[in-house]
Amino acid sequence: MIKRQQTRLVGIFLLSDVIGILISFYYTYFFRFYGYIIPVDPQKGIPPLKSYIAVFPLFLVLHLVIFYFQGFYKPQLKKTRIDDFLKVSLNVGLTILAVFAVLNYLYAYSQGAAPLFSMEFKISHLFVAVYAVVVVLVISFLRHQIYYFMKRRYAKGLNLQNVLIVGAGEMGRTVARRLSGYKDLGFVVKGFLDDERKGEKIDIEGGIDVLGGLDELERVIQSHNISEIYVALGLDNYPQILEAFKIVNKYPVNVRLVPDLFQLLTLKARVEDLEGFPVISVDEPPKRGIMFVTKRVMDVAVSTILLVLLSPLILLVSILIKWTSRGPVLFHQERVGMDGKKFIMHKFRTMVSDAEKETGPVMCSPDDERVTGVGKILRKFSIDEIPQLVNVLKGEMSLIGPRPERPYFIEEFKEKVPKYMLRHKVKSGVTGWAQVHGLRQNTPIEKRLEYDFYYIQNWSLGLDLKILWKTLKKGFIDRNS
Repeated sequence: MIKRQQTRLVGIFLLSDVIGILISFYYTYFFRFYGYIIPVDPQKGIPPLKSYIAVFPLFLVLHLVIFYFQGFYKPQLKKTRIDDFLKVSLNVGLTILAVFAVLNYLYAYSQGAAPLFSMEFKISHLFVAVYAVVVVLVISFLRHQIYYFMKRRYAKGLNLQNVLIVGAGEMGRTVARRLSGYKDLGFVVKGFLDDERKGEKIDIEGGIDVLGGLDELERVIQSHNISEIYVALGLDNYPQILEAFKIVNKYPVNVRLVPDLFQLLTLKARVEDLEGFPVISVDEPPKRGIMFVTKRVMDVAVSTILLVLLSPLILLVSILIKWTSRGPVLFHQERVGMDGKKFIMHKFRTMVSDAEKETGPVMCSPDDERVTGVGKILRKFSIDEIPQLVNVLKGEMSLIGPRPERPYFIEEFKEKVPKYMLRHKVKSGVTGWAQVHGLRQNTPIEKRLEYDFYYIQNWSLGLDLKILWKTLKKGFIDRNS
């Protein structure tokens, strides 16, 4: 049912995007050339509409293809307006670059010797600039209206899917939390059934009642108009599972079985087919293929630009460190990255030289006496992390990801913290989801791990851009960073 609702929603968004692109393109043409706000060069005159109509399919196809590879048509839980806006903005930028590349190539080719076709049309740069602003606003507005309409529709109780969860244990509560993210699709968790928790209220989304024991399944289906049932019982409750299926088979409801294996899944899992035999791939990292390449391209481009722009600051910081304390400017330390591979991470030195000579490896605390005066300022504004852009260029790290840890502490954490090593299935980052939420080294590792897993599960280019913005804002502006 969720898949069907998602497919319907994707179709609505796809149609909305096509309409938005169409409206934006034609509005921009008439605004640019007939709006009397931006004067037209009298020597060039107004280009014929048919010339722009000829290139419109190129705009449309590029927009939709890039949206597809961005994962724009894969509904995610609790998508925010800023995520959609950032994705649309990135899409428009990439589309315009691709359009210019294609049109310039075709124009240059048509000017060559014995071309197969002739192309004299050159698109107006001002048209493209106006179009970029208009299409971002129109697509974002239409998507917002769709979300708003759906919320209003389901708020009125139209086409709701009432969900019952059999089992209020850890599995059942996790299912309820996940389903709560599908409210915009009309899914409402009406309650739980559990023999050991009758009459309790589970603290999820303001409280969800345990409506009774398993023997009351038939009554609850009838009295609460249930259309979806999730059976979230352990395999030690096999007889109860069979009995539940006997009852629900009497009613036109959809039944989902959440197996014990659910408790083992931390990252994303998928079912593979092995010669007709279903195999569940557990905790497989989501960033592979074209999206992995896209992330790498973004890492190289942004880190290169930042290193060039920040070169005066890098020089100034190097002089200050050398001038105020003895020792090297840079601090090199072994860290563990993707797939458990070790690498040397670079930072500006913020502590006295040989800070761990007497103590051995220890975590740094906010009031650490080993930190120099200049080091406190560098840490305050995260300037000490700038040299890690070199690690990003070398491919040892990414701009965004879980922070890399030292081998000494990893040996300790992997024994004490379940599933800790799963964070090494993706590249480590200069900044991450945990860091922009203020979770530093003095935060319990379990809490940081929770945020790292959220990032890995929900990764997108939009989320990366959001983290970059929050890093700039909190790192350079926030006094509590």
